[in-house]
Amino acid sequence: MAGKSLERDAKKEVSVAEVVRYGDKLVIPEGMKYAAAIDLIHRRMKYEEEVVELNETFAAFPYDGARAFGLVLVDKFGWAPSETKPGGFFRPPQPPQLISVEVAPGKFEQIAWGMFSLPTVDGAIDCGVGSVDGGIRFALSATVKRKDEETIKDLFRLTREKILTDSIYRGKAIKLRFRDDKGNQLAMPEPKFIDTDAIDPNDLIFSREIESSIETNLFTPIKRVRDCIANKIPVKRGVMLGGDYGTGKTMAARIASKYAVEHGLTYVCVLRADELDDAIKFSRLYSDPACVLFCEDIDRTMSGERTVKIDDILNTIDGVDSKSLNLITVLTSNHLENINAAMLRPGRLDAIIEVTPPDAEAVNRLIRRVAGKSLDADTNIDAACEKLAGNVPAVITEVVKRAKLSQLSRQPEGTLVEKLTGEALDDAAFTMTKQNDLLRRASAPKPGRPDLVEALVGVVREAQSTGPNEAKPRIDGTVELQGMKGKMEGVIIQ
Repeated sequence: MAGKSLERDAKKEVSVAEVVRYGDKLVIPEGMKYAAAIDLIHRRMKYEEEVVELNETFAAFPYDGARAFGLVLVDKFGWAPSETKPGGFFRPPQPPQLISVEVAPGKFEQIAWGMFSLPTVDGAIDCGVGSVDGGIRFALSATVKRKDEETIKDLFRLTREKILTDSIYRGKAIKLRFRDDKGNQLAMPEPKFIDTDAIDPNDLIFSREIESSIETNLFTPIKRVRDCIANKIPVKRGVMLGGDYGTGKTMAARIASKYAVEHGLTYVCVLRADELDDAIKFSRLYSDPACVLFCEDIDRTMSGERTVKIDDILNTIDGVDSKSLNLITVLTSNHLENINAAMLRPGRLDAIIEVTPPDAEAVNRLIRRVAGKSLDADTNIDAACEKLAGNVPAVITEVVKRAKLSQLSRQPEGTLVEKLTGEALDDAAFTMTKQNDLLRRASAPKPGRPDLVEALVGVVREAQSTGPNEAKPRIDGTVELQGMKGKMEGVIIQ
């Protein structure tokens, strides 16, 4: 019985088999007749001539993905998209567009964009823009025959790998505008590189306590991000730098960009708080190991009573989209006292650092930093430092410039100022202090005379409560309010 069963199996016909290209022989399965083999090949030919569409959206900004795809084509075919000629069953309507993209500070490359054909591939592929959760991404779509399906899938895979190893933006410092001045979304933001090579961390001088706080809460998470991850210290954090104009908040953020690039983190700078949501979506693409997101003058948006707009920004900073990101958010404010309290609560901000003008000890270090070799280490400048304590760094820099003039007046004509004396610095500090006092007195409201803006607001409110007023346009484009005799007659509102 067993012998007869084996005999029947040997005579069983084979009509289905996998078609595989291999070697230099045409191999037919044992038991398959020639007619069946021919039919199988015909069916395979028909299958391979079917048209398919393949699509993939990549975790990369469009320009980053397009450049990576171009590099893959060169690696695979020794060919760049700019050299293509339309061919095959599907002819692209026009040659690919070549766009100039900044790939490093001041360095540009031509990147193919749009639809084009590929060597040895019957069909066309299209570089474009996709979207994931509202964030723009690089997308590829291909219209090819099935015989080239595996080639396209391989190109997709190689592009994913290239994006991770040869990104334009990963580990770089860039600034972006996602919206125009009216708040409308831009079709394609244009990342601009920040050149961090010229930034010197030694230029950042604060009072010791402030330096320590910035180092611990901002610089250490950037410089030691991998240690933070290893020690299970949350990388996601928010830092607010508050203080008067010119105290060095922006300089601290610039130093943060320097450290970020040195340690392989992406640094993203946006100009307006209403772009934070867009920036977080961008940062998600480059948050390994972490991304630093900087936004200046947050008080322009986050001041006053709580509004829907403020709620949107709060939800952006502390929302679901950002909770899983290794995102270090750095904000600055010139008026911490005006920031809505909801913004300042723990959980949204891990550290609020008030950056005050330098004390006498910090002034000493600032003067020596600016003066450089022109000031000997043993020169006593204590008197000048005491006078300048509490002034912003720009004032101290100006004092050093003035001190060179003061020193020149103490030397014979025709000599070079090679060294500064304590007396010259003290003299320059004295004149600067007197000038600042005069400016403060001139800008202070006069006794018994309210500030002009407050006076105008008060008059307008009173006029609104006592009756209608006529706004009369003037030739110069300003407006003169009439009907306020005895209150505001002839006052012009710009």
